[in-house]
Amino acid sequence: MLNNPQTGLTPEKLQLFIAGLSGLNVDEIRKAKLLFLKNELSQLRALKESLAGFGVAQGCFAIIPIFWPILWAQRKGMNAALTLQKDQIRNALSVWRDDLGVDGRDIESELEML
Repeated sequence: MLNNPQTGLTPEKLQLFIAGLSGLNVDEIRKAKLLFLKNELSQLRALKESLAGFGVAQGCFAIIPIFWPILWAQRKGMNAALTLQKDQIRNALSVWRDDLGVDGRDIESELEML
C-alpha cells in the first residue's frame, strides 16, 4: 500500500510531467501544472482515507498489548507517508508559485486543510 510507485510526487513522475510541457504555450502550461497538483491532492486524499480505514483495523489489534510495538511502527510509517506527500506538493507549489498565482494559493489552502 505505502510502496505503490504511483503514490506521491516522485522525481521521476515530475520529470515526465515537465517533459510533456514542452511545446505548450504559457497558459496551457499553467493549466497543466494546476491539474497536476490537483491530481496530487486527490491522491493524497485517497491515501489519507485508505490509511484511516487501515487505522480502524489497527484498533482491533490495539486491545492486545503484544501488538502495540507493531502498531506504533505502522502508525509512524503511515504518518511519514502523509508528511512526505504533503511536503512534495508544497515543494512543487513553492517552485511554481509565480506561474500559478492565486490558484496556487488556493491549492496551498486546500493542502493545509488535509
